[in-house]
Amino acid sequence: MQPESTVLLVCLAVAAIGILALAVGIGRKRRWRDPTRLFSWPQKQQLIRQASGRCEHKPPFWFRCLAPGSEADHIHPWSRSGPTELWNGQLLCRRHNQRKSNQIPSPLYRWRLQRRRKKY
Repeated sequence: MQPESTVLLVCLAVAAIGILALAVGIGRKRRWRDPTRLFSWPQKQQLIRQASGRCEHKPPFWFRCLAPGSEADHIHPWSRSGPTELWNGQLLCRRHNQRKSNQIPSPLYRWRLQRRRKKY
C-alpha cells in the first residue's frame, strides 16, 4: 500500500468511529425534567408561610440561619430531575441558595429538614 492510501483508510476509520459515537449518543434518552422550572407565586407564598419567612438552612451543629428566606429552591435540583412541587421546595437566603447550587442533598439533610419543619 502506498502512504496516501494508508492515510485515507485511517481517515475513513476515524470518521466511521465518529458516526457510531454520534448514533449511540443520539439514541440515549435524556432524563425527564419537570417542564415548570420556577415555583409559582402561590407556591412561594406557601413556602414562606411554612418556613415563617426565614432561611431553612441549618448546619449540623449550629442554629438555623437568621437571614430572611428570599429564594424558593428545589431540594432535589431541577437540573437533576427534581420536580417543581411544594414537597421538593425550601426557602433559602441568597447566600445559602448559591452555595447549594445544584448539589443533591444527603438523605440525612432531607430527614433533618423534615423534622425541623414540624417545629415551626
